[in-house]
Amino acid sequence: MTGEPSLCINGCGFFSTPQTKNLCSKCYNSFLKDESARYMDTIRDHTKTATVVEKFEEVVVVVKNKKRSRCNACNKKVGLLGFECRCGHVFCGSHRHPEEHSCLSDYKSAAITELTIQNPVIKPDKLYRI
Repeated sequence: MTGEPSLCINGCGFFSTPQTKNLCSKCYNSFLKDESARYMDTIRDHTKTATVVEKFEEVVVVVKNKKRSRCNACNKKVGLLGFECRCGHVFCGSHRHPEEHSCLSDYKSAAITELTIQNPVIKPDKLYRI
């Protein structure tokens, strides 16, 4: 480092350093803002369609995160204690069973298919009798 401090190359009268490209701190910050603004403009020009798709996806995510906090059968507030059924609705403690709210999902066939997947039929090799 030299013994004499150098002045800003913009001519504002403040001292500068080589790390800030011979600019003072104020001029260097404005230089960085201008560079980032130019960079963002070039990105926006190249990805206009991508930002439209991203904004559309954000709207869809917001709609999906909304959960209903009332029982679908009696409209009672359930809060955190609501039971979500396989049919996709939320019910209170008294309507949580499928018989109570006339659920349309078929529990029996769903259980049978789940058991057949979990427990495949295993046949041993045939043994010849002597």
